[in-house]
Amino acid sequence: MRNTSLAAAATLVTTLAFAGASAGASGEPAAAASVGQAAGFAQAAPAAAGFAPTSAGRTLPEAIDPPARVRQLITVSSPDWSSTSGTLRAWRRPAAGEWVQVRGPVKIVLGYNGWVRAAARQQSTGTTPAGVFRLPYAFGRFSDPGAQVLYRQFDGNDWWPYEPRDPATYNVYQFHKAASTRWRADYSEHLTDYPSQYAYAIVVGFNLPSGVHYSATRKQRVATEPADTSRGGGIFLHVADDGLTAGCVAMPRADVRWLIRWLDPERNPRVAMGPHNYLLTR
Repeated sequence: MRNTSLAAAATLVTTLAFAGASAGASGEPAAAASVGQAAGFAQAAPAAAGFAPTSAGRTLPEAIDPPARVRQLITVSSPDWSSTSGTLRAWRRPAAGEWVQVRGPVKIVLGYNGWVRAAARQQSTGTTPAGVFRLPYAFGRFSDPGAQVLYRQFDGNDWWPYEPRDPATYNVYQFHKAASTRWRADYSEHLTDYPSQYAYAIVVGFNLPSGVHYSATRKQRVATEPADTSRGGGIFLHVADDGLTAGCVAMPRADVRWLIRWLDPERNPRVAMGPHNYLLTR
């Protein structure tokens, strides 16, 4: 549970900030979307300088070439589109300088049906979206580990719905479930039901709604510009458990915690994920 002495202040801060950042989404049956990751992966030692060269001798971030304002980049790559496991690395670059690897390689697992291009992803397909995404905020069962991005410690009131019948709340992080809400069990996650997987989680900016605010009429957080209810969501970087995911990227707890502490909004962090050759040529 949250520290109750801070609950009111935390709710106000997160309500205001989350309204600006919106929420992420998964669109998978709840059990599949949350259970899924391989446990027991150890953090591998960083490679020597020149990490993860491409066929042209460049590092993966150099090949991806994000905008200059992006100075933190997480890469998640695998051999091909059907892969269900791969490698994560974290990179940084100074305002004027070259990309340097600061974490990894970390073994990760993916959706049970591998990758699909983000624009083509459909709900309940067990695929992980390939593309480059923002990392707007994080959440978890445990208290804030020292995040620079917005972080919310959830309690028994918190939900993540992706109910196509209710577009306004689709992929919107909810601080409670209103009595009038009718989210089906397979299209919503009661976050506290997944204490291992959601010990720590980072929201990936796939199919996010915008204009998120609290509706006094609905007594629920809603979006003025809903997400696409056909594409699913709830795509997170989160803790590995005992199998594959329904679309998320999962890894050891220590690595998710480290990433949450490392991400700096002022450095415009992004995650680039997909098959290796796709990331080189997209």
